[in-house]
Amino acid sequence: MKISIIIPTYNEEKTIGRLLQVIKNRSGKDEVREVIVCDGGSMDNTRSIADKLGARVLISTQKGRAAQMNHGAAVACGEVLHFIHADCVPPKEFTSLILKKLPPGTQAGCFMSKFDMGHWFLRLGNYLSFLPFWFCRGGGQTLWVTRELFHRVGGYDERMKLMEEYDLIARLKKQTRFRVIRRFVIASARDYRRNGALRLQFIYMKVFRMYAQGATQDELLAYVKERVRK
Repeated sequence: MKISIIIPTYNEEKTIGRLLQVIKNRSGKDEVREVIVCDGGSMDNTRSIADKLGARVLISTQKGRAAQMNHGAAVACGEVLHFIHADCVPPKEFTSLILKKLPPGTQAGCFMSKFDMGHWFLRLGNYLSFLPFWFCRGGGQTLWVTRELFHRVGGYDERMKLMEEYDLIARLKKQTRFRVIRRFVIASARDYRRNGALRLQFIYMKVFRMYAQGATQDELLAYVKERVRK
């Protein structure tokens, strides 16, 4: 089995080069079929950097991580899809770790995540990212899933602008054992630096509660846009 790595981007010229170099250095020989960068209409040098570093660059007709990741998955050739956000860094030998976790009973999973910021509250969250609860998941942990299962459950819900990973994982868990690999993805804490670690985490906790109580995407987006600085 080989892996197609899919990276959604929008104005990520500061991060995409580093990620592509890390993928090259940390993936196993002959384990990666392709690296797909699916861009949402960047106005910086994201696409040109990705192209120079050998990624297959696509432009999604619809902006938004869910639509962009679905677009990449639609053309991917690997038997396993690995979705990585542009501001994350996967662990050493990450492709080998994924392929070793794919016996017949396991078709999807993620890694733990560690923020690149030493705030005590975020350090606590780093270790909670191994727990099986839905609110301990997140895009910063990356997501790997067999291509067959991804398409069978319908992929990401493109109507969702927030919480799309949580929705997909919930559907995957109904079909397979979901495995969390005990190795850390390094995730950017740039939003926490802009907004304050405690303040932003409490905003996200409220978003989780709203989502669990059935809030609409418009309600979630309005709440976040009013409070989170980008």
